[in-house]
Amino acid sequence: MAELLSEQQQENLKFFYDKLDELLTNPLYKHKYALIQNKTIQGFYDTFENAITEAVSKYQPYDYIIQHIISNAEVSGFLYSAYAPA
Repeated sequence: MAELLSEQQQENLKFFYDKLDELLTNPLYKHKYALIQNKTIQGFYDTFENAITEAVSKYQPYDYIIQHIISNAEVSGFLYSAYAPA
């Protein structure tokens, strides 16, 4: 899977997993969607649709990731997959 991600996306994903335990301790963030760009959380959203709408309006493709803030024990199922051809 990592080979499908840009270097920037891989760095953002590592940043997210480094912060995940901290995010899960705050009930305001748990189960939200985090928009991450440049190893910085740019916002929290109630739905994936709101997060992707914001991301597409502000950032270039491959410059960001959106992650669901849930624990490894929780299963959210497969929600979305998006691919932007180069």
